[in-house]
Amino acid sequence: MISTDGLTRYTLSLLAAVLTIVVMYFGRSLIVIGMFSGILAFLLLPMARGLERWMPRWLGSLLATSAAVLVVLGLFFMMGWQLSRFGKDLPHLQERFAAKGIEVLRWVEDHSDFSRREQVQWFNAHLSEITSWGGKAALKVFTSTGSVLTAMLPLPVFIFLLLLMRDRFRTFFGKLGSTREGAVLDVMVSISVLSRKYVRGILTGALIFGTLASTGFLILGLKYAVLLGFVIAILNIIPYVGALIGALLPVFLAIITKDSMLYAVGALAVCLVVQFLDNNFITPKVVGSSVSINPLASLGVLLGFGSLWGVAGLVLAIPITGMVKVVCDSIPSLHAWGYLLGEEIETPKEKRLSLAQLRWKSRPSATGKKE
Repeated sequence: MISTDGLTRYTLSLLAAVLTIVVMYFGRSLIVIGMFSGILAFLLLPMARGLERWMPRWLGSLLATSAAVLVVLGLFFMMGWQLSRFGKDLPHLQERFAAKGIEVLRWVEDHSDFSRREQVQWFNAHLSEITSWGGKAALKVFTSTGSVLTAMLPLPVFIFLLLLMRDRFRTFFGKLGSTREGAVLDVMVSISVLSRKYVRGILTGALIFGTLASTGFLILGLKYAVLLGFVIAILNIIPYVGALIGALLPVFLAIITKDSMLYAVGALAVCLVVQFLDNNFITPKVVGSSVSINPLASLGVLLGFGSLWGVAGLVLAIPITGMVKVVCDSIPSLHAWGYLLGEEIETPKEKRLSLAQLRWKSRPSATGKKE
């Protein structure tokens, strides 16, 4: 029989969870902007500090924010250039796809009792449903993407202000005092350090993955190699499922655009080799094992955040979960939740940073220098 205290704690926890989800849904616009701004401000903080050695803080923060904007615009320009090429070649790709479809119909007719007319009838019967579903899905994706891009316009202003006013936030957390886990400011500092390491590792890993995949596709002579490589790199952030979906794209394109099946096999080989390098070398070294998220948790948060925030939720799901795991690993009473979210990878050379280690490293020594 559940005690009264246990039932009360359960009721309060359930109420807090429900209210949190309600706030996340109805306040999604402001929360998404705040999360993106905070993540990018964490990443730009070392650059801003370096620039402020030779110039005022406001100018250093402005230059760091401007550099991030230029990088993002450059990425959008590159992807837009690749997409424009894809749009010009779309009629030719449709013709190639139709020709390949006829070959498939002929092969099925030769190896089964399913005649070509029956295949066409079956396909036409289901074509309207497929087209309707695909059109709705595409419309939803483009609508959500447009909404996200519109909402991202104030981001540079938020990032600049967060960098400019970081001392005020430090003072605020210092005034909150201490908890049984330690000083709130120490906890926030450790979370910011490890979160920056995690997010920077994800972006660096995606850049390396996209570069390797693009190089492999260029060697094969596939069209839109750069676009394919970096689309796969973005999808690879989703563990296991993202890599599987990403591998289908170059294989499908190779089948349509090339006459030999060897190109499709080569495209699949490139994906497998790059995935092997990412799993065994890039991710353990760049991201680190202390913030790895297991596949079950990844799929769960992707579905949850995607339902709450749409495309922005899919982009933020893994970084937010990684930060939550950082929090859980930093606070002793939450270690169990960090273990539940994580995927333990044995890497003897990897040194995990705990809250106590970070606090010790930041303690001044007798000489006045930080240890």
